[in-house]
Amino acid sequence: MSRKLLGMTAGAAAGLAAYALKVEPLLVEVTHTELFLPRLPAAWDGLSILFLSDPHVCEFGERERRVVALCAELEQPDLIVWGGDFLGNSRGVVPAVKLVTEIAQLFPETPAFAIWGNAEHKIRKERRAWLEALLAETGVCTLTNESLPLTLRGATITLAGCDDPYYGHADLDTTFAELTPGRFTLLLAHSPQVAALAARAGVDLMLSGHTHGGQVRFPLLGPWKTQNPLSRLLDCGAFDPTRLTKILGYDPGGDLTTYISRGIGLAFVPYLPWLAPRFNCRPEVARLTLRCVQ
Repeated sequence: MSRKLLGMTAGAAAGLAAYALKVEPLLVEVTHTELFLPRLPAAWDGLSILFLSDPHVCEFGERERRVVALCAELEQPDLIVWGGDFLGNSRGVVPAVKLVTEIAQLFPETPAFAIWGNAEHKIRKERRAWLEALLAETGVCTLTNESLPLTLRGATITLAGCDDPYYGHADLDTTFAELTPGRFTLLLAHSPQVAALAARAGVDLMLSGHTHGGQVRFPLLGPWKTQNPLSRLLDCGAFDPTRLTKILGYDPGGDLTTYISRGIGLAFVPYLPWLAPRFNCRPEVARLTLRCVQ
């Protein structure tokens, strides 16, 4: 290989690295997805959910300001859901709550719920309780292995939220203990690894994050790593029952649709705490619209 070609190759590699480390992590985008759900109450047709996951906040910086600015351009959602992994490090509690507060101030009449991710289990129990109390002050209800009835537009569904499955804190038996047979159920679960169990339990819609969409996605090859023990292919976007069955290689039962967010923030490469790239996998604020199946 000639010296000139080597130089061009090195320059291209350096450019790609700079883009992945400094540019794309800040290119937050709003995605708009319609989810068609067989048991959705007719009154909920067209209901909108603002789904924000994995902000991994270390400080309130450019990415966080971008998220707030993008949300400010949206019409008021019917429901706000936070999918866990609020924290980028143990010092992220206050700036993470600032992000949640600024979103809440944009939509003061919208009910908001949250679950824990594995990041919240990297801090002391007392500090996590403090985070939960601060979230409650902003109007965000944290669900931890529990369910409750949620009434919007005059129709009631079951809203369930489990603790983080990835670190083994999810108790699905307790989470599903109060499910009402025949009632539409929305489950919040940080890691999508519980999709088959949720389908079997009769959950209609599950919202998850954790995977970051792989954070680095290669053309034709897909995500580098999703940290989803159930399947690497459950990476990001919408998975209807047919697609879920194909990925699993078996029919888990039920009629589950899953949406997995690419997330807002970043995870560092193991043992390289300075390296947190995004490539071909922009940070995501998800705007979901629920639709009845005709």
